[in-house]
Amino acid sequence: MDDFPPLLLHGAVGLGIWNALFTAASAMLCEQTSLTEILDPTDRNLRACGQCVACRLIRAGTHPDLMALVPEAMASELGLNIAEGAESATSGEKRSPSKDIPIDAIRQLVDWAHGTSHRGGLKVALVYPLDALAPPAANALLKTLEEPAPSLYFLTGTHHLDRILPTLRSRCRLKPMPRLGHDEALRILREQGVANPKDVANWCRNAVHGADPDGGLAWARHLLSALPTQGKTQGHADPIGAPPALPIAVAALQKLNADMLRTQFGQRPLYLPTEAPALATLGRQAGVVRLQSFWRRLAEYSGTAHFPLHAGLTVDALTLEFKQLFRWSAH
Repeated sequence: MDDFPPLLLHGAVGLGIWNALFTAASAMLCEQTSLTEILDPTDRNLRACGQCVACRLIRAGTHPDLMALVPEAMASELGLNIAEGAESATSGEKRSPSKDIPIDAIRQLVDWAHGTSHRGGLKVALVYPLDALAPPAANALLKTLEEPAPSLYFLTGTHHLDRILPTLRSRCRLKPMPRLGHDEALRILREQGVANPKDVANWCRNAVHGADPDGGLAWARHLLSALPTQGKTQGHADPIGAPPALPIAVAALQKLNADMLRTQFGQRPLYLPTEAPALATLGRQAGVVRLQSFWRRLAEYSGTAHFPLHAGLTVDALTLEFKQLFRWSAH
């Protein structure tokens, strides 16, 4: 095979970037596959045989020619075990799992990269998400990315292309992760036993590989039904219940806001198409100017939603501010 520059697969959360990278790595290392070119991770039909020795080693997490670097905080979610290399420096010390890929892990990767293949084939390094590298760790990886050892292939991914150092990004071949079609998204949701798969597919825009594709949907619907239209509530005025975590609440409010704005320009709602009449009525009540102003407020919060000082109070304040858009305009 020709030289293969490091691949950087990028796209929104929930598109299945990690699944695509891991599947591609498995197929590249599968000993029943004769590769004449590097596989495309975005190929939905890509599969390893699942039966050969290499596939069994990958399934057990012990393949010597595959190294996966992910933040400690994401390891269990991705089905990886990195506990051996992530122990506290002081016995008995309690700390939260790190959200970064540490420089020590990169040093281990560099040492591993210069070794020979244990099974006489390719070696594959997975680094996900690439933006989890702090500048020192990213700088430590640069040389290896620029001049990888023979038969060593880097597969990396990110949901935030703008957060990656330009020097790191310039050494990679960028490839966007395509969004699933609606029928494929429905099939996956039905296999997962999700209730109301059509509503969930619309809510997450077919990004069904996220940890919580219907996150905030029930809360948003309850909030929508409690908003006043023409001075009256649509359904009930009961409390809308405990709000979701701040990042989910901000995203849900953005979706409601976007759908209302779309209706004011003659467009169909994207996230809650079944609520089009109510969204159109509320959008007229609030008006485009107020909705756009609130959208800018939400955009400011979305960048820091994962690092709140007072998450619960912030959600309550944003929810109240959202409700006021319609109460003020009712007079």
